[in-house]
Amino acid sequence: MNVMTRLADRTLVLACNASLILLLLVVMAGVVSRALDRPVVWSDELSRFLMVWLSFLGWTLATRNHAHIRVGLVLDRLPPRAQRAVEAVIQAITGSIGLAFIWYGLMLTGRNAGVQAVTMPIPAGLLYVPLLFTGVVMAFEGYVRAWRHLRGAPYVGFGDGDAP
Repeated sequence: MNVMTRLADRTLVLACNASLILLLLVVMAGVVSRALDRPVVWSDELSRFLMVWLSFLGWTLATRNHAHIRVGLVLDRLPPRAQRAVEAVIQAITGSIGLAFIWYGLMLTGRNAGVQAVTMPIPAGLLYVPLLFTGVVMAFEGYVRAWRHLRGAPYVGFGDGDAP
């Protein structure tokens, strides 16, 4: 893993952590402000934005670390060559889903770019930006892993360590 990849991974972890902390603070501010009978009107909308961003950043992090939930009941019992072939297909499908994320992310971001969020002075299209980022990472990771499996990289099952 080169320096740029490690830097990108660390930045992604930092963004996930910062989003989570900010989400907790915004929700806490909303709860406290309501308890004091002075509700902060933007807290619900900002927390919704942060939840979406955090979800997709986490998805991206899980994709990078090959940490999504998998059921390997059948795949783990196949011979190594069949495991690699099936894994290549799975990864190619993952890459294709990433391309769909990019397509719909562009569409939704563009359609909502001129729409202002209800309680905050920002474009509502920002809600959909993480689809683009996650889609790029999913497409790249999926197709690269599919290629590696087709070239002979071993299948790594659940609990066998990090995937290639």
